[in-house]
Amino acid sequence: MPEATEDATFLIATSWQALGRARQGDERTETCDCTVVLVFAAFYIEANLNHLIEAMGDTDEMKQFFYPARHPGLQPKLAWFYNKHVAGGRAKTKDELQVSEFRKALLERFPGFEEIHQFRNEVSHGTIDRAVASLESAKRLRQQAKDIVADLFEMAARADHPIDRVTTYEMAVESVRNVADE
Repeated sequence: MPEATEDATFLIATSWQALGRARQGDERTETCDCTVVLVFAAFYIEANLNHLIEAMGDTDEMKQFFYPARHPGLQPKLAWFYNKHVAGGRAKTKDELQVSEFRKALLERFPGFEEIHQFRNEVSHGTIDRAVASLESAKRLRQQAKDIVADLFEMAARADHPIDRVTTYEMAVESVRNVADE
């Protein structure tokens, strides 16, 4: 599956490889493999979102919106992108992005996001939700992450910023090898 950047390609490929291991049915490694699937699926969403924001020339505008925060997290960035490119800038402040009506619209637009994001955050704080780190959840949420990214690229195209997805997994792996060889 082609992607816009080598890093995004590598992230989704790592998730795919872990899913392949989980499908082999080894109960001793299923939770670990599914955790890798889900964490890398979250990273995949964020890598592509960062790339789109930068490629569309929106980085400074986004940072001004969240000022004084220097690095908004994944959920605020997604909310900002949705607000700008779908909601037409309805939310004028970062606090308005958290209003329940706006949040509900965001989560309806991106099914699976909240679960992926929450899982990623729990992992970063040392907690694994074993109910989510299951093969069925991993398959569903990984596909939803891919769907979210496809939707983000479609939003960019509708905003007159079509961004090519031309990097393949093989190209990403080769670039990592080349860096390691230097």
